[in-house]
Amino acid sequence: MTNIQSSVTNFIDQDVSIRRGLSRGFINSRALAKYIQHNLGLSCSVDAVISAIRRHEIKEENKVNIKKRYKIIANAKISSRSDMVSVLLKKNMDVRKSIIKLYNKIDFTRGEVLRILEVNQFMKIIIDSTNMKYVHELFPKTDIISTEEKLGEISLIYDEEVEKIPGVFAALTSELGLSSISIRDGVICGSEHIFIIKKDDLMKALETFYKISKWGEKN
Repeated sequence: MTNIQSSVTNFIDQDVSIRRGLSRGFINSRALAKYIQHNLGLSCSVDAVISAIRRHEIKEENKVNIKKRYKIIANAKISSRSDMVSVLLKKNMDVRKSIIKLYNKIDFTRGEVLRILEVNQFMKIIIDSTNMKYVHELFPKTDIISTEEKLGEISLIYDEEVEKIPGVFAALTSELGLSSISIRDGVICGSEHIFIIKKDDLMKALETFYKISKWGEKN
């Protein structure tokens, strides 16, 4: 592989938006070549860069996976909710006991939500803002590290095939990133994906997922 080809290939491989555009046939090769030439400071001609772009073919297996990925997103059941709060907690036995007590106060039959996340050093709960009174009752201030209000949630429920198709969650996170939407938390559980984002970004995120769904329906 020549230096030009190698440079162009690496540049494309590291940019999700370019790979997405190439896979869908949305990108003008000459415009992309000028963009790459400028960013990499290449001294070769634009035509040489165009040739390198055309030789950068996405593997057929990856093309199939991309189509499957967006197809399954198009068939997902999407729902959203707003007015949620994220509470970052210390990780200790008292917090665990309080979370159990909190769980028993949530009325899941009325659609109330309690998400519980745990990592090496912390625990986190994501809860409807109307139930924050229970958090204040059950958790001492010394166990609460931080809270973030005015959050929203988007849930995508797929059929079981999603677990066999690589890159679905990554595709969604990439699309949200390209739409300048910050993901506060993300959860994969079985055939469901959940994204916690700022409440003000909910409509933009739903529009982003809708566009993905329309593209998936066409392929």
